[in-house]
Order: sequence, then structure tokens, then C-alpha cells
Amino acid sequence: MLLRLICLLGLVALAYSCKSNGACGCCGCRAKAKARAASSHVNGDTLDPRDDGNIFGLQLWNKTDLNINKENIARYTNPNFLFHSCCEERRLPAACVQRCHFNTYEKEVLESMFVGTDECPIDFLPEMQFCAAQGMDHRKCCAATGVADTAAGDKCLTFCDQRPDLYTPINYSYAPCYDRFENMKRCFYNEIRGAAEKHFIPMVKKSMTP
Repeated sequence: MLLRLICLLGLVALAYSCKSNGACGCCGCRAKAKARAASSHVNGDTLDPRDDGNIFGLQLWNKTDLNINKENIARYTNPNFLFHSCCEERRLPAACVQRCHFNTYEKEVLESMFVGTDECPIDFLPEMQFCAAQGMDHRKCCAATGVADTAAGDKCLTFCDQRPDLYTPINYSYAPCYDRFENMKRCFYNEIRGAAEKHFIPMVKKSMTP
């Protein structure tokens, strides 16, 4: 019962944080409006789904001047590096940035954040979830790995879809989703690695072209 209460508090915090700071989809894009205002690639409210340079925290995906080579390609295709870079770019507190790693972003940390015993404030959990997912839609993987196999059903897939401009009110009925947190993480990690390899490895080949 205590764990369910903690989970409920956390989910409510996610919902209100998303709503109050402009984050989306539980939970992306704080400071998105600021990023859009500074961008020349935005056409009204339409965002290209892979044009992540317009989204505060994901600019690595859209930079064309990265010096990527055989020595550093492993870093750019490492989901932990991308997770950490996103948190830094979104200017999360140092205590939260330290948690932006798939080995430390875990259920026990969330529980500590929920009850206020972790140095990273719960208000920044939506930012961390967005960065962990790199603003992507991981619902297909999550569904295949049993994230929806709870009493909450497909509602749990809400937490796997971190695309910008999405907002879903959360209530107690989402509490069972907490038990599938590790499944979500595995989807995030594996799909981000695949996307990063597809995106960044060709840059190495281009840099080697005479």
C-alpha cells in the first residue's frame, strides 16, 4: 500500500509538472517555446518528427558540424551519453543530471524522489523521463515487452511516448505502470542506440571522404 501511495504521488507530480512547466506527454518539453523562438526551422506549430534541433535538449541530433570520427563514435551512439547531454542542455540541477544515466535512473531513485529524500527534486522527473526517451515514441517496443500487461493496460504506454506537444492527465489508475518501469527503460535504451547508430555512423563515413 505504501508503495502504491508513493507511486500515486509520483504520477500526480508528473502530471502537474507537465502541465505547469510546459512539458508534454508526461513528460517532455520544458523551455520548448524558448527553443522554438530561437529556431529558424519551425513552421508555425509544425515540427518535423526528426528535426530535433528545435527541441531544447535534443540538439545533438540536428547538428551538422559535429566532429564525429572512429575515436568518438562510441560516445555519440551511447544512450547514456545522449541521456546525460539532454539533461545538461535542459539545465537540470546537478543532482538530477547525475541521475541521467540508465544505470542510476531506476525505481529506487524514483521512490526517493517521490518522498523527498533524493537531492533531485521531483519537479524535474518529467524532464528526466523526456531525456531518457530522447523525445521519441517507444510505444511499439513497450507493448511488445509487456509494459501494458498491468491492470492499467494500454494507459501505461503513455509513459513510453515522449514526443513533444503531447499531454495526458494522470490519475491513480496509472499506478500499476510503475511496476513496468524497467521494461520502459530497456525499450528506451535499445531503441535510442539503434536510432543513434543509424543517425551518427554515416557522419563518420562522410568525414572520411576525401
